[in-house]
Amino acid sequence: MFGRARKLLRAVGHQFHAQGLIETGDDIFYLTIAEVLGAIEGFAVDTDLAALVRLRKAEAESATTRPDPGERILVRGGAVAGLQSQITATRRPVDPALERHGTGCSAGKITATARVVRDPRSQGLQRGEILVARHTDPGWIAIFSNASAIVVERGSLLSHSAIVARELGIPCVVGLKGAMDWIEDGQMIEVDGATGQVRKL
Repeated sequence: MFGRARKLLRAVGHQFHAQGLIETGDDIFYLTIAEVLGAIEGFAVDTDLAALVRLRKAEAESATTRPDPGERILVRGGAVAGLQSQITATRRPVDPALERHGTGCSAGKITATARVVRDPRSQGLQRGEILVARHTDPGWIAIFSNASAIVVERGSLLSHSAIVARELGIPCVVGLKGAMDWIEDGQMIEVDGATGQVRKL
């Protein structure tokens, strides 16, 4: 269903681009369904779709520079727009130890090169490398097939990473706090998906 919806939206995007409403066909993915249908059916509140796309691209770019929020956030009073920008999370110091433990959720032991991936749209994974990520979602599935193991900062036994790793039969460790800072891109590491142990070599 997602694939079909994506094809339909891409077709609409090409039409919008041809009519000069947006700069590229893929800019359609920065608009809401209501905004797309509103432009087609004539009930849109905003008519400058290109400006909306530029605004959202700038917001997405800004979001990549913000630190992750803490695992628990305490909010007093009413929630207000922009609250997330007021939440500051201290970056964990790099641990000099050679070994850390997370939650093992797919058994197996692999020694290979770690590839730290922050954005699956612009970064890839060579076959046999170990995927190291902050978190994953269904959009990451294209690079999962090349991974020999998966290490994720966040997640649980029922998280997306854990379920896909078990389906593919590759070792997986989730909940390894600070993994993105601790593991360097291109470093050799050993991952034990049964015990949750990750060790630098």
